[in-house]
Parts: sequence; C-alpha cells; structure tokens
Amino acid sequence: MLDNASGEVLAWVGSTGELSRAAEVDGVTAPRQPGSTLKPFLYAQAIAERRLTAASLLHDSPAHLQTASGLYIPQNYDRQFKGWVSARTALAASLNVPAVRTLVMVSPEPFARQLGALGIVLKEGGGYYGYSLALGSAEVNLLQLTNAYRALANRGQWCEARLQPRPCSLAPLGRGLG
Repeated sequence: MLDNASGEVLAWVGSTGELSRAAEVDGVTAPRQPGSTLKPFLYAQAIAERRLTAASLLHDSPAHLQTASGLYIPQNYDRQFKGWVSARTALAASLNVPAVRTLVMVSPEPFARQLGALGIVLKEGGGYYGYSLALGSAEVNLLQLTNAYRALANRGQWCEARLQPRPCSLAPLGRGLG
C-alpha cells in the first residue's frame, strides 16, 4: 500500500511466510503477468493522444489481427461480444477485444514507452509482446504497478515509491497521462 501523495510505502506484505509453499518469494517484487490491470494506462494514453474520448465507440466483435508470428485472435473472458461500446464501458467491463483495438491505435512500442514512463519497466520492447500487451502479457512487479496507479490518482504526475518518508516532487509524464 502506497500513500498517493508522498509515494511512501505504508504496508508491504510479500508473502504469508510459513503458510506459503514459496515463503522466500516476495510477491511485491516478483514479476507476474498483470492481466487487465494495464488497461487503464492504455485508455489514458489513447485519450491523452486524442485518439479516443471516454464516449468514443469501440467495436467489441471478432478481431483477426495479422502479426509476424501469425494470426492473433483476442477473446473476451466470457467469449461473447457486446457490439459497439463506449471506451468507458469497455474499460469498466474489462473487455479484451476493445482494449486490443485501442492498442492497434496507440501501437505496442509507444504503449511500452508510456509504461516505462510510469515506472513499469518491461524486459522487452512493445513489439516483442505485440497486441497481447493490452491484455497484460508482459511481466511486471506489484510495486511498479501500484506506483503507476498513483500517477492516475495524481493527474498523470509520477514519482518513485519510497520506503522512507520524505516529500515527493512529482514529475509530469510526457505526452501520455499528463
């Protein structure tokens, strides 16, 4: 848990200790696929770049995207489609296909750079993950992800999380969320 204003770490629970089969693994710093938790950053970038508004309509329908490694066919969790939905609804319902369509607009590499500006350092560039990056295919750690969410709470302003209390001078993000 982080303080939104200062970035101070208020609570850190990395494992359940002896109750866990992997007591020595710190779940806060261990890399994991974040799934849909990256979608707010994607939509924020698309809105900041004036590619979308919250009311823009996205088509939630079957998509077949040609990639260097073959055909990419994203699916929603329930394997159903809703038709035309607003970006606001697509995010609120965590629909996968509209998120992938949004990443097609933004492109994987600029989205990866935006994640980097939010402190989410990816092992590879956006092109490596391709359109699946919209659905959280890259591994990130919980500390980076939680800290990036602070930027949403701080109107696009980001600074590093801190273990020791001290003032945080927020740095505006580039073209993305700022």
